[in-house]
Amino acid sequence: MSAINIKSTRVVIYTTLRCPHCQHLKRWLKRNKVPFLDFNVGKPGKMQKQFFEIGGQSVPLIVIGDEKFVGFNPNQLKRVLHKEGLL
Repeated sequence: MSAINIKSTRVVIYTTLRCPHCQHLKRWLKRNKVPFLDFNVGKPGKMQKQFFEIGGQSVPLIVIGDEKFVGFNPNQLKRVLHKEGLL
């Protein structure tokens, strides 16, 4: 199994299983055919450590290109995805 290069991925989301906003975000991305990497940070481990290292404090944390923001806001998400040429 090869390592995932997060920097080459355009949309990365950090979520937990019990977060309803995270579930809405994932459904929205799938419905709009936006490819993404989803990292569950609900349990201690490598991804949770990375989440905290990049300043994560709550979920969903969304990283698109150089932009990072928290929460599922469809209007903000559309704006950033359009800016990055992903929608």
